[in-house]
Amino acid sequence: MIIIVILLCLALNRFTPMGKWARHYGWLDRYFEYHHKWLGATPFGKGTLGLLMALAPPVVAVAILQWILIYFMWGIAAFVFAAAVLLYALGVMPTLTEDTLTHKANKSNTVEDVVRYEGATVVVAKAKGSVLWQAQTNTFAVLFWFVLLGPAGAVLYRFSRLLSEHTYAEDSLKIRDAAISWVSYLDWIPVRLLGLCFVLAGRFESTFKVWWGQITTTPKNNETYLDACSHAALESGHETPQRQWALYQRALLIFLIILSLLALAAWSH
Repeated sequence: MIIIVILLCLALNRFTPMGKWARHYGWLDRYFEYHHKWLGATPFGKGTLGLLMALAPPVVAVAILQWILIYFMWGIAAFVFAAAVLLYALGVMPTLTEDTLTHKANKSNTVEDVVRYEGATVVVAKAKGSVLWQAQTNTFAVLFWFVLLGPAGAVLYRFSRLLSEHTYAEDSLKIRDAAISWVSYLDWIPVRLLGLCFVLAGRFESTFKVWWGQITTTPKNNETYLDACSHAALESGHETPQRQWALYQRALLIFLIILSLLALAAWSH
């Protein structure tokens, strides 16, 4: 069921506006503000404990609801719920094409303007990170935690990342710092897995040397590690946003194929 849910949500997110319609987190901002208002002055509203108190209610609620729905309508209700949660947790998927880049390049000399053209929703400004880092945080890490922990895992990662980027009050910076550290740990394994997919999707020997040689880097250097793997996977001088996105698409396809094979192997037994 997991692989079917993933393929369905990726297709809906890529080829339909459903992902954009579903992706509204205004209520989550109010939830975080409410948490800060009532618990901000207590130990339950600061640091790691405050982060736990902010994340636990929605994650536990999703996990319990998913478990209950498994027993309704032969699991169909649980399937629909899992798909809805994953679609909600997925971020924006880039849609870079050669035609898009070429067309916009005639009107602008900046990469940032190029990738903002029409459907190209990725922004490669320094504040937002590279194309590959956005793909990792918006899609790949969400899929990883969904595979590992189900809908609760997808919610855990997306809400953790949103909380790490939240700036609704100066006093919330303590919990935000904890969230930044926490989400870097959540990214650690998915980044290495995506880097391994780059090994298979790009130049194998040079990429594997980088992937294995730097695999123990600290979580705070996740983005640097992923960039190093992508640079090794691509030919020197060809590290354009379009080629980075093509590399990610190949890596994601490899991940989905491996996941499908594992699912088939488990089903056959």
